[in-house]
Amino acid sequence: MQFKSMCIFDLDGTLNLTDTRLSAEILKLSRNGTAFVTATGRTNSYVRETCRKYGIMPPRFIIADNGGTIYDNVDRKYIIRTTLHPDKRKRIIEEFIRLGGITSEVRYTDGDNVYASKDGNVKKYYEDESIIEYRDAEELIGEILDENTDITKVTLAGNKKLMKDIMKFIKQEGIECWTDIGATKFPNKKRQNYRLDITDGETSKGEAASFLSAYTGIRDFTCIGNGPNDFSMFRYALDNNMPIIVVKNCENGELTKESEEVIQKVKEYAMEIGREDKVTIASFPINGYIGRREEKSSLVQRRKKFVDGIKVKNNCKINTNLRGVNKAVVRKRQERGGI
Repeated sequence: MQFKSMCIFDLDGTLNLTDTRLSAEILKLSRNGTAFVTATGRTNSYVRETCRKYGIMPPRFIIADNGGTIYDNVDRKYIIRTTLHPDKRKRIIEEFIRLGGITSEVRYTDGDNVYASKDGNVKKYYEDESIIEYRDAEELIGEILDENTDITKVTLAGNKKLMKDIMKFIKQEGIECWTDIGATKFPNKKRQNYRLDITDGETSKGEAASFLSAYTGIRDFTCIGNGPNDFSMFRYALDNNMPIIVVKNCENGELTKESEEVIQKVKEYAMEIGREDKVTIASFPINGYIGRREEKSSLVQRRKKFVDGIKVKNNCKINTNLRGVNKAVVRKRQERGGI
């Protein structure tokens, strides 16, 4: 089928791949000439395996590892599969260890599988997933340092200061790579860790969306996401006068800090380039309804159709390329961070 447009969805905190009703909505998009595309920090095989497990119609294209790979689900091949240079990952890992980073809190992907430590907390974190290969921590670090290992993304975890220090080191050393930082429950939610995803310097969800648009010849698209690592594709869409939908994530009735930050960043950029009309801020319900606490906390905003020129939607049926998307397939809470 020749598609006229694309809907590019983030996953965690945005789209629920475990909702079996999703297949009907993907089919509706397809019949309307819109290709269903996912853009995630997770691996390509995670998306395919989750769709298989729950009987979901798979995406036409999968942007994974924050843009590190793009997979064609019809031709069953990678369009893009980047590699993080051995020297870059060696310098970053050595600095991580020097600053006191815990080796069992390091992971990497090759585009398909996640390679992680045999640590008990790590295994418990991944207990419901089948695309994990476990190593002794020393073996895992050795593979990352080995120049013959094909690595798409390295993910570090630790306290926020450590992750910020690593980002500062990367910048000071002029290491060309793309990073994404965020809260994570890995390897144990009691740690209150942050994680840092590191991929090749030319990758991001925005770069991947740009490449996919050129590759397919599809210039009409909508980007939907909820977090900081979605901003690059939001920016790409706005630069091309395409619509975006920013999903609000709430915890205990309050907007999460990450959600608040990305919404503010999107608003500022849209106003800067005069594209406020292309932005929709959406409150999506869980399982078909909006929780009372969230409703109470955002009551004032709900009474408005526009805030600072930005459209505010509280009905999940968005009248853009998303027409027909079922409100129950979108979730507002991100359950896990990183890969």
